Amino acid sequence: MTILGIGTVVVDHVVELPAFPAADTKVAVAQDWRQVGGPVPVALSTAAFYGSGASFLGRWGNDERGTFITDTLRDRGVDTSECDASDEWSTGFAHVWVDGVTGSRTIAYSRGQFPLPDSDDVDEKRLTSVRILHLDGWAAGAAIKAAATVKASGGKVVLDAGSVKPGMDQLLPLADVLIASRLFRRSHFGAEDVDAANMLSLGPAQIILTDGDNGATWLNADGRHHEPAVDVRPVDTYGAGDIFSGCILPALAPEWSQEAALRFACRVAGYACSQRGNHSLPPAP
Repeated sequence: MTILGIGTVVVDHVVELPAFPAADTKVAVAQDWRQVGGPVPVALSTAAFYGSGASFLGRWGNDERGTFITDTLRDRGVDTSECDASDEWSTGFAHVWVDGVTGSRTIAYSRGQFPLPDSDDVDEKRLTSVRILHLDGWAAGAAIKAAATVKASGGKVVLDAGSVKPGMDQLLPLADVLIASRLFRRSHFGAEDVDAANMLSLGPAQIILTDGDNGATWLNADGRHHEPAVDVRPVDTYGAGDIFSGCILPALAPEWSQEAALRFACRVAGYACSQRGNHSLPPAP
């Protein structure tokens, strides 16, 4: 299965603390590590780990962080030949504080400095072989053209809507599958609890509602299926939603049922929460 992703990419510096410090105080770091972050690249890395062919379209600077992204994605089986880098650009980064007791996180980030890919940067011929296009709403011009092209070629478009972004109203009707986080529902509807009719009115025929430790729900015109979260002691919840999405991508193959797809995604995301780093994944079932 050929998957192409278009989205934000950053280098995370994750710092695990015994507890979040109060203002104007200090606390010793328990552990720290670097990793590639961003909803789409983490999802693609996850899909590649489970055997899917995955390519990424992103941008970063020709700097140390950019080299780290290139090397990491290639090591994790993601094709970066669609990506661009320049000496004139800077690479995005994030500082992530993880509470060592609860696994919760607080993030400060910069997306980097570079021109966003636009419709002119999308190669329509290249997209005819893409079976699944995975988006996070970043670079709306490129994402909208790519989504229309993939749909016209018989592929599926998956939108991981972490929050409302510019151009998303045009992108939503092009999506076949919408993965709608709590934050997206709050920012779009003003509430996390949204009825089925309102969710389906967004356009996608398949909607997956993610609810952290409450699991996930697959919603469509035929009804809904809820899968509870796996009961684990959380160590690092950062990136669990991206890993969840990365499991949904290969599970969109016809031989997977919705129930099996949700069960697989929840199991892997739960395991990841019990480990450190977004590269910590269990073997395939």
